[in-house]
Amino acid sequence: MCGICGFVGIEEPGLIERMTASIVHRGPDDSGVFTARDSELGSVTLGHRRLSIIDLSGGHQPMTTPSGNCTMVFNGEIYNFAEIRDRLIARGLAFETHSDTEVLLRLYETEGPDALHQLNGMFALAIYDRTKNELFLARDRVGIKPLYYVELPGGKLLFASEAKALMRHDGWDREINPHAIHDYLGLRYVPGHSCIFKNVRRLGPGESLTFKNGKATLRKWWSPPQHEGGYPKSEGEYLEELGEIMERSVSRRMISDVPFGAYLSGGLDSSLTVALMAKLSDMPVQTFSVGFDYEHDELSEAAATAELLGCQHHEIACRAEDVALLPDVVYHADEPMGDAINIPMFKLAQEATKHVTVILTGEGADEIFGGYLFHKVMWAAQLYRSMVPSPLRRWVVQPLMSLTPASLMNIAFKYPAHLGKRGKQKALDYLEMIGEGTIDEGYRHLISLFDKRDTDSVYSDDFKERLQGSARLWTPPTDSQGSRFDQMLRLQFGHWLPDNMLMRNDKMSMSSSIEGRVPFLDHELIDFSFRLPRRHKIRGLTGKYLLRKLTEKVLPRDTANRKKMPFYVPIEKYFQQKAFVEMMDDLLSEESTRRRGIFQPQAVAQLRDSLHQNEFVLVKQAYSLMTLELWFRIFVDGGGNYEPSQSIGSGAASV
Repeated sequence: MCGICGFVGIEEPGLIERMTASIVHRGPDDSGVFTARDSELGSVTLGHRRLSIIDLSGGHQPMTTPSGNCTMVFNGEIYNFAEIRDRLIARGLAFETHSDTEVLLRLYETEGPDALHQLNGMFALAIYDRTKNELFLARDRVGIKPLYYVELPGGKLLFASEAKALMRHDGWDREINPHAIHDYLGLRYVPGHSCIFKNVRRLGPGESLTFKNGKATLRKWWSPPQHEGGYPKSEGEYLEELGEIMERSVSRRMISDVPFGAYLSGGLDSSLTVALMAKLSDMPVQTFSVGFDYEHDELSEAAATAELLGCQHHEIACRAEDVALLPDVVYHADEPMGDAINIPMFKLAQEATKHVTVILTGEGADEIFGGYLFHKVMWAAQLYRSMVPSPLRRWVVQPLMSLTPASLMNIAFKYPAHLGKRGKQKALDYLEMIGEGTIDEGYRHLISLFDKRDTDSVYSDDFKERLQGSARLWTPPTDSQGSRFDQMLRLQFGHWLPDNMLMRNDKMSMSSSIEGRVPFLDHELIDFSFRLPRRHKIRGLTGKYLLRKLTEKVLPRDTANRKKMPFYVPIEKYFQQKAFVEMMDDLLSEESTRRRGIFQPQAVAQLRDSLHQNEFVLVKQAYSLMTLELWFRIFVDGGGNYEPSQSIGSGAASV
């Protein structure tokens, strides 16, 4: 795991050193720089920071082929590198190291961009091809590893693993993208290729970029499968196949020359992962859990699973005073990410790095097997739409729902905060959308915080004008293949996974120089999941059906059948604590709001005053505004020049 950066057509002494220094947390073990003069591209510079995982003494980057034709910087792991290496040796190639880096580079030199299809792993890479006078960038299938870039006039390009490295160069306009702010308020992250800085772009998951003759050309080299159902099999045959694929996936992600462990929440996904790790390892698995002291806390379940599997278990606590870490969290996130889960994930990585360098996590299982609450809601909505005639929905069901007290609806709400009046209104809005809205509209509504009702009242008049006067840079992908359920799962690969779940996993783990690996997103397993008929993913309103059946084979039945609990930070409790209140009073003050010019100060003040109602949507809205203001202070007001605090509990650094 590493950090990469570089540029084409820019000649600025010390720039590459400043860029690599800004991402030293991604690779504290080694660094390297490559420079060349290209007849067409002009100057080419590549930089690298290394976190040594495989072949600790070899694998120095940037790496150049013996022919001198190709030079690469690479962030990630190629899990099937040994198999590819054997094939290349059989074809007459000789290797100088035992690293996956050299295998990847030689494979590319031999087969070009088509080499990507042979890789099983996670990666973001940059390859300068001297024979073609081009720079080639690529990102793994689902976007586990991030890659940002800026195109500049005059045939120049700047790229890096983190946007903060791009800010070491002053030659691009830091103009804010209003639609990115709008999307952030809805989703708590910025989706798609666009970023909050208008001139910064993300390379998409499964995409490559070729920079040649001063122009960037994008190519989509992988997309989620579109063959739901595949070929008919019995449940037992599917279960056997799933078990084999899962074990291969976990085994691949245990390849390491440094200590490894796993995050263990106590839920189905992480428990199954750790059970397979324990089966495949002759040493106790190091496991790490975080708790919050509330009724949905799964610390006891995680500890019981760890004890059953003979793990060496570690627990940490996340409390209201940990809001002091928020500036560090926002700095490492690189972009505004308004989910409080980032704080415990940041703390978990701080603890894990004391014991291991590689962590296996459970991200991806819910996305490919239909495990989220909104999956069940959207599936139930389809059944409701097909069974209840439109007039009955409009004139009977919806009026009855509007008369139902929010307190009664809250009984079915699986979070410690209250659904409340705002949450009830969200549910009623969704009922009206059923049968009329698109898959994307319904999906976004269910996972959103601020909708049109909110933004109409909270946006300043000036920001509304800016929003109308700018072009929207991201639109949902058009996908009408397969069932609506299948379309819903594929939609997540467009932004929810790469821009939220995986971005958080990467940024929070790498903040402490921890490599996060995600066995549920092995492309072989993804392909299997899309061949799996819907009834083996959601049965009734039980999500991840077949995955539960597999877990029953390796863990007690009560673990396999445990209801999915949200990994939820009880921030509604934190708003009562002094440290949190003081930070909120500063970040959401009238002065701060007026200075930023995005929101109406009166609307923000009303939101703050409403927090005593303990409503789920309202507390999350307030937290997302705090995070956004903090991002502005660090990356806009401060230009990204920020020094993270060095230890947990050392207090918030000055912003």
